[in-house]
Amino acid sequence: MRLGGTGSGLELLRKLAALYAKQHQRLDVQVVPSLGSTGGIRALQAGALDLAISARPVKPEEQGVESIHLCRSPVAFAVHPANAVAAIRTNDLVQLYGNTSQTWPDGGRVRLLLRPDAEIDTKLLRSISPTVDQSVSQAKARPGMIMAVTDQDNLKLLQTTPGAFGMTTLSMVTAERAKVRLLAFNGVEPTLQNLVVGRYPLVRDYYLIAKTSASQPVQKLVSFARSARGAALMKALNCVAVEQR
Repeated sequence: MRLGGTGSGLELLRKLAALYAKQHQRLDVQVVPSLGSTGGIRALQAGALDLAISARPVKPEEQGVESIHLCRSPVAFAVHPANAVAAIRTNDLVQLYGNTSQTWPDGGRVRLLLRPDAEIDTKLLRSISPTVDQSVSQAKARPGMIMAVTDQDNLKLLQTTPGAFGMTTLSMVTAERAKVRLLAFNGVEPTLQNLVVGRYPLVRDYYLIAKTSASQPVQKLVSFARSARGAALMKALNCVAVEQR
């Protein structure tokens, strides 16, 4: 079974498939490198994937496929693990993205990790406030900025670039055992509990995308992902299952 889609959800999907195969039947799983949400949906439509994971539901014009709302995880601001900074506020974001030269309290240079405009993280960042939106546009217009094209590139750069600052998803950090420091935002820690009770505002939703005429093995894997055992695994990976209606 070929799986793929948005990079931040690949390891979560891989672990769900591995647990399903272990508990129910042998399943030969191949996870292709990050295609993004749109790329994963297109690959599914073309028959190159059997099941995709996406950070958005399918659009009306994306024919022959359907989305199943799977789980939700906090999107967090993150820094290189050697950075002692523990929290950030909206006003800090305006300064970090809007000014050309910024340093951390220890004197090290801030290295912004930008993402493409189509990325959910960029859209979330811009939605925080009009001034943050403007500052992000200013950062993107400056030459020489670091652009992390995929979620995997972004997480690797956060771990390996001194002074790095960017965004990532808690479930991806957990699933991939990444060594980064996640920051409290406006006084609220990016935890699953804070998301569940509505205190933490930045959230990434994950959807399984399947063909409307999905094969029986795909249907069984989707059912397992939505089961109590699937929910327990996702919770352990800091992605809270969405109640099915």
